[in-house]
Amino acid sequence: MIMSSWKARLQGLLYVVAGMLVAFGAQAAYPTGPVRLIVPFAPGGGTDIVSRILGRELATELGKAIIIDNKPGANGIIGTIAGKQAASDGQTLLLAIEATVAMNPWLYKSARYTAEDFQPISLVSNQPYVVVANLSLKANTLHELVALAKSSPTHLNYATGASAAFLAGELLKSTAGINMINIPYKGSGEALSDVLAGRVEVMVASPVSVLPYIKNGKLKALAVTSGKKYSLLPKVPTVAEQGYPGFDVVGWYGLVAPKGTPSSIIDKLNAAVNKALSGPELRQRFEKVGVEPTGDSPDEFGHYMRSESQRWQGVIRQAGVQKQ
Repeated sequence: MIMSSWKARLQGLLYVVAGMLVAFGAQAAYPTGPVRLIVPFAPGGGTDIVSRILGRELATELGKAIIIDNKPGANGIIGTIAGKQAASDGQTLLLAIEATVAMNPWLYKSARYTAEDFQPISLVSNQPYVVVANLSLKANTLHELVALAKSSPTHLNYATGASAAFLAGELLKSTAGINMINIPYKGSGEALSDVLAGRVEVMVASPVSVLPYIKNGKLKALAVTSGKKYSLLPKVPTVAEQGYPGFDVVGWYGLVAPKGTPSSIIDKLNAAVNKALSGPELRQRFEKVGVEPTGDSPDEFGHYMRSESQRWQGVIRQAGVQKQ
C-alpha cells in the first residue's frame, strides 16, 4: 500500500515535470510559426505604416514572418478586441495606440476593455500632433490662428481623422479659449484631402499623415502639441512656447500581447523590439514618415499605458463628453 502510494505520487510528479518541460520547450522555441500582428486600422494610415516598418525588422530578429492583419472599424475597437481575445501564446500581437487603449474605453460603450487587459511588450514610438493649415489661411502661427478664430464672424473648421486627434484639438480649443468646429473624418487621408483642397482650413494630425506635405510646402505647420520641440520639425514651435505653458499632448504606438502571455515570451519580444528600434535602417524609415523610435521595458510601458488611460479619462470627463 505504501509502495503503491509512493509510486502514484512519483508518477504525478513526473507528469508535472514533463508538463513544465513541454511548456518550457514551447516557450524556448518561440515563435513556432508566423506571428500575426493585428493593426486595428485600414491599410495606408499611420498605424499601418508603422506596423509594416516594425514588422519587417521584427521578422529578422525573430526568424519568423510577421503577418500584418488589418482589422479596421469602430475607431479601432474591432481590431483591439480581436487582439484581446486572441490566444495568449505570443503568436498574435496587437499594435496599440493611445486612441485605442487609453481613450476609446472612456468614449465608446462598445470598447469593452481597458489597458489592464493587455500584456505590455514595449513602447515603439511617441510623437506630437501637428496643427497644420491650408496655405490660404491668414495665420502662420498658433498665436495668429487664435486671434483669427476670436475675430472671425464665422467659425473656423478643423479636421481630424481619429479620436485622439479630436481630443487633442478639443483640449487646445479649451486651453486657448477659442471655438472651432470639428469636422470628423473616418481616416486621416480623407481629412488631409479636404485641407489640401481648402475645403477645411485647419487640421490636427499625426506627423505620419502630414509631414511630407509640410516638407514640400503644401501645408503650413503652426504648432506641435508636445511639451518639447519635435526633432523632425525643429523650427515649428510648441503650443506651450506660444503662450500656453504646460500644454503637452503626444500620440504613441506600442506593442502588446493578450493578457496571460508568458513572461518569457514577453521578454523575448521586448528584446527583439528594442534591438529593431535601435537599428539604423528602421530609424531612417521611421524618421522619413515622422516617427521617433523609443523603446522601453514591459514594466515601463505598462505603467505608461495605465497613466495615459487615467489622464484621458480625466480629460474626457472634464470636457463633458458622453460615452457613445
